Amino acid sequence: MRRKTNLFMRGYGRNIGAALLLTLFAGYWSCITLFPHAHDVNGHVIVHSHPFSGASNGAAQTHTPQQFQLIAHLSLLVMTAAWSLTFALRLSGVRFVYPEREPVSRPRLPLRTFGLRAPPAH
Repeated sequence: MRRKTNLFMRGYGRNIGAALLLTLFAGYWSCITLFPHAHDVNGHVIVHSHPFSGASNGAAQTHTPQQFQLIAHLSLLVMTAAWSLTFALRLSGVRFVYPEREPVSRPRLPLRTFGLRAPPAH
C-alpha cells in the first residue's frame, strides 16, 4: 500500500512540475512576442521586450544607460549559464542527438499500373 502511494505522489509531482514549466514557458513566450520595442542609442539599435511601459502618460519608453547595461549583462549571464549547462551535461555523457530508429517493416504491396495516360494537349 505504501509503495502505491509513493508512485501516485511521484506522478502527481511530475504533473505539477510539467504544469509549472508550461506556465513559465507561456509567460516567457508572451513577453518576448507581445511586448518587443527598439531604442536608438548613439546610432545603435537595441531591441528588447518587457510587459510594462514605465511611462504613465503613454509617452515613449526610455531607459537610462545603466538599464541598458543591466539588460546586456543579464543577457550575457543567461547565455553563459545555458552554454555552461550544455557543456557540463555533454561532459557527463548526456546525448543530445537521438539515434535513428528502424522503420517499421510491412509486407511490400504490389505496384499497380493501369496503363492510363494524360489526355493529349491541344
